[in-house]
Amino acid sequence: MTTDAILLQLPSPPHRNVFREWAGGMGTSLPSDRDCYGHDQKYYDIPFSSFLYIARCLEQQDIAYTYADFQAKEVFDKDEFLALLKREAPKVLITVINIPSFADDLSLIREAKAILPDIAVILMGPMAKWFKKQILSDGDATVIMEESEELLVADNVKSLVDGKALDTLQGCSILAGDRVVTLDARTPMKDLSFIDFPAYELLDFSRYVSDFYTDERVPYAPVFTTKGCPYKCAYCPYPFGFGNRVIYRAPKLVGDDIQCLNEEFGVKQILFRDQVFTLNPKHAKAVCNELISRNLDISWVCETRYDLMDQEMLDLMYQAGCREIHYGLESADPEMFAAVAKPDGKGSLELFEQVMAMTKKRCITAHVHLIVGMPDESPKSLRNTRDWLRKVKPDSVQVAYFMRVSDLLCIRDLVHAS
Repeated sequence: MTTDAILLQLPSPPHRNVFREWAGGMGTSLPSDRDCYGHDQKYYDIPFSSFLYIARCLEQQDIAYTYADFQAKEVFDKDEFLALLKREAPKVLITVINIPSFADDLSLIREAKAILPDIAVILMGPMAKWFKKQILSDGDATVIMEESEELLVADNVKSLVDGKALDTLQGCSILAGDRVVTLDARTPMKDLSFIDFPAYELLDFSRYVSDFYTDERVPYAPVFTTKGCPYKCAYCPYPFGFGNRVIYRAPKLVGDDIQCLNEEFGVKQILFRDQVFTLNPKHAKAVCNELISRNLDISWVCETRYDLMDQEMLDLMYQAGCREIHYGLESADPEMFAAVAKPDGKGSLELFEQVMAMTKKRCITAHVHLIVGMPDESPKSLRNTRDWLRKVKPDSVQVAYFMRVSDLLCIRDLVHAS
């Protein structure tokens, strides 16, 4: 059977393990001793979740596709990759590119285009949007998705396979002559309920195992109940990467998803990928009640804001299986917290401290995110953060380093020079 499209998770580059969905799809990485493309299998990882929605939509439109996960092996076999392209001869290649692997991702795409010169390439991710003029002008992509990827990629693939003109596509940017043209989404994604079940069957859950919360390693899966963030934190990639308009998946469908993952695939841990799980308390409570009513053998982790939590919500979340909450602290210096870290939040560091205490008392692990090097950072502000952490004693801390736009431009210039 002829393959219309290939849905491709690219390998990590040498000396890095790239986590492609983290940081709003910009991606993060950890160092590796591996001196070739691949992905170290010992690391906690997730697939790029949008692929699972796209795959289901491709099926619904009777588009023949192949899903290839080249992070599924320790060592990437480039000959296998090129042989797959030759054998399947897809008309469209769909993938995501990320900050830590930007140059390497584009290099592999160029090799794919050398094998199949007529293939149309659809790129997703914030980096593709950020550098769309360069990428489109260099011929490394045909289409850069701008929005509603989960819903609209399949429509755009269908148009490309049917030989329609590029200007008939939607929710994306294309090159018209030497000018980048952005095409509106005629049928934008209004919610995450347009499919019954993301294509989790594509995943090998023996790869996705974790010993968080328990003494045994058990399969886990990422799940979205909402996507998007309305806050305007200048340092955060979520609004640009996942959108600032919040869309929802119906609580019943979330319950169905998790029940199927638990009963059919043996998944026992859920990583909720919502940017702010309790943003809409009514929706969050409905999801929790769905899980409680089904009495599933699962535990889960989520991310939310300190000023959207109270004792009632914590109690309900624990009853539903929540065992870890990630809070964005960013800085515990009072001035930086008010002006930079949480300028749109009610309350204060004192409220944050109270919520941390409530979380820990409820036997839910309290994890905080910090950012070092934000504008106006100083030795004094760092000491204030240190002192707050020593007093409050979160269960775990994750530190990120502030990156300026100029750093991204250096990445772009490096790729262009190569």
